[in-house]
Amino acid sequence: MTLSVRRLAAALLLAIAGTASAADAPPDVAVFVARLDVSAGKVSDARNITPGKGNNFQPAFTHDGSAVVYTSGRTGSNNIYRHDLAKGTTTAVTATTENLYSPTPLADGSGFSAIRVLTADPAYGIEMNEPSLWLFGWDGKPVAPVVPTKRIGYHAWVGPDLIAAFLVDDVPQRNDHRAVLISRTTGQQTLLTAKPGRALGRMPDGKRAIFVDQTDPKRWVIATQGIDDANPQLLVETPPLPEGEPAANRSQYFVRLPDGSMLMARGHQLLRWDGKPAGGFQPFADLPELGGAIRNIAASADGRRLAFSVLRAPSKP
Repeated sequence: MTLSVRRLAAALLLAIAGTASAADAPPDVAVFVARLDVSAGKVSDARNITPGKGNNFQPAFTHDGSAVVYTSGRTGSNNIYRHDLAKGTTTAVTATTENLYSPTPLADGSGFSAIRVLTADPAYGIEMNEPSLWLFGWDGKPVAPVVPTKRIGYHAWVGPDLIAAFLVDDVPQRNDHRAVLISRTTGQQTLLTAKPGRALGRMPDGKRAIFVDQTDPKRWVIATQGIDDANPQLLVETPPLPEGEPAANRSQYFVRLPDGSMLMARGHQLLRWDGKPAGGFQPFADLPELGGAIRNIAASADGRRLAFSVLRAPSKP
């Protein structure tokens, strides 16, 4: 694996481990799927769908819940793979020397969107010259840019016309990333926060994005905002770190469930907020058998399954 590919795998917006440096080798990251029963407070039948050591991350469910797509660096560049849950089989959706990230199935089932990197900038690994968010068919071929915007590092579909996007700063020393809402029709951008976390989501009204706001370094919050909103609406504070935990382990990955609640990860634990304004995140499930810390989290549309990437702890000698 070349140095440039290692940098992309390890450093593209620090997608997996926030403490990785650009020269680090890719971490060992696995994708798990599990059954979720919110009423019973239970996560069960967790299984690794990417056995063996490797760099597999950013899972997402197809809208019918039959499959999970994810990014994997198993061929020397990051491509998109699809795992059929019923059959237990995995197929490569793309086979390219460019790097692809954040596969997100489209609501109409016609394909998926993904971050595409043809010419990577040396600091963040993000595409330098072309629009970075593309539509793909299930044949793995790029169709067209979703929006002409450059330097999108992460994204979420809010509605057919609205994209929530994490925009990567073009000055590495400044690190002024921001999260915005982009209208595909008008090109209008609405600032969500100038200090975003990496996870983005949507409210069911199809008009408002959900995002982590890190403006206050001591009090990260999850908020929601639409194009017509003057200010974001606070939803809940992110879970605090246990005493003695390094700041790099602070959780910023969340998923909204169909019942209006949310899950966040803290190490190998999942915490849940019930969606009520006065509440906060509470312990929900402890999964030490995963062998590492949960990062990206996805839920099926019916709320019965979870998929998550797990940063595996190095084996002890």
